[in-house]
Amino acid sequence: MTALSFCAWAACPGTDKVADAQEPALVAEAQSGDGASDPLSVSPSGIRLNSWMTSAAQDLASATLAVESPMDLAGQRDALSTEGRPGDVRLVVVTTDLATRKRWVVPKLPIPPFIQWGRWMEAHKDSTHCSLDWMDEHGRWWHTELRAYNQHPEQYRVGDGQFPGTGITIYGIFILPGRTMLEDHDLVSDERIEMDHRLIEPLAREYGRHDKRPGDPGTGGDGSRNVGLGGPAFKPTQNSNTYISYLLRRAGVRHEKPDRAVGWDTKPHFPYSSDAQE
Repeated sequence: MTALSFCAWAACPGTDKVADAQEPALVAEAQSGDGASDPLSVSPSGIRLNSWMTSAAQDLASATLAVESPMDLAGQRDALSTEGRPGDVRLVVVTTDLATRKRWVVPKLPIPPFIQWGRWMEAHKDSTHCSLDWMDEHGRWWHTELRAYNQHPEQYRVGDGQFPGTGITIYGIFILPGRTMLEDHDLVSDERIEMDHRLIEPLAREYGRHDKRPGDPGTGGDGSRNVGLGGPAFKPTQNSNTYISYLLRRAGVRHEKPDRAVGWDTKPHFPYSSDAQE
C-alpha cells in the first residue's frame, strides 16, 4: 500500500468497523455492480452508508487527481493558432490521461471505499479537460484553468480551493499568458465563444477568492456563491471543467457539455461559515 493510500485509509473514520461488521455484503455489492439484491439498498441506513462510501471514494480520488508536478511553461507545445482579434474568446477542450496516470495510487483492496474509488477512476480514464482562452485589447492571448496548487508559478494564481474537509489548499485558479498549452494531450476542440472577454478575470477571481476566515462578517450563506473562503472543494466531479462552465454561465453563455468533460454540469458548492451574518 502506498503512503497516500495509507493516509487515505486513515482519513476514513469508522472504515475498520464497517469492514469487520459487514464486509461480505459490502464486498459483494461493490464487486457485482448494480444489482437488485444490493444489500445496502434494503434500508435507509444502508442507503446512507452506500452514499457515504461513494462520497468518500470521490474525496479520496481528489488527492490523486489534484497533486501534480510543477509545469515548465516554456517547454510546452503551443500548437493552437494565435491568429485572432482583440476580444476573441475560445473554449479549448483537450484529452487528459490523469485518471490513467494516477490509477496506480489506488490500492486493490476488496473493501469500500477503495472498490468505489478504483471503479470511478476506471470509468473516467477517458476524459477531457477544459480551459478558456481570450485575446485582450492589446492583442495578447491569455488562458485560465484550474490546476494543482503548485503546477504553475504563483504570480499567475488568482484564487484557490481546498481538499474536502481538511482546510488544506490543493488547487489554484490560474490566469496564464498565451494560449492553452497542449502538453502531450490531443486537441478535441478549439471553439469561438460569443462573450465579453473583460468579464473573465473578475469572474475567475470571484470563483477562487480566499481573503476571509470562517466566522468573519459577510461569510454566511448557503454555499451558492464565494463569500471569500475559497473555491469549491476539489472533487473528481467538481474540477476545472466545473470552473470553466461556471465562468460561461455567469457571463450569460449557455454551452452544452463538451465531449467527456466530467464535472461540466456540476453546480459548484462554495465553502461558507453559517455562524456569520451576511
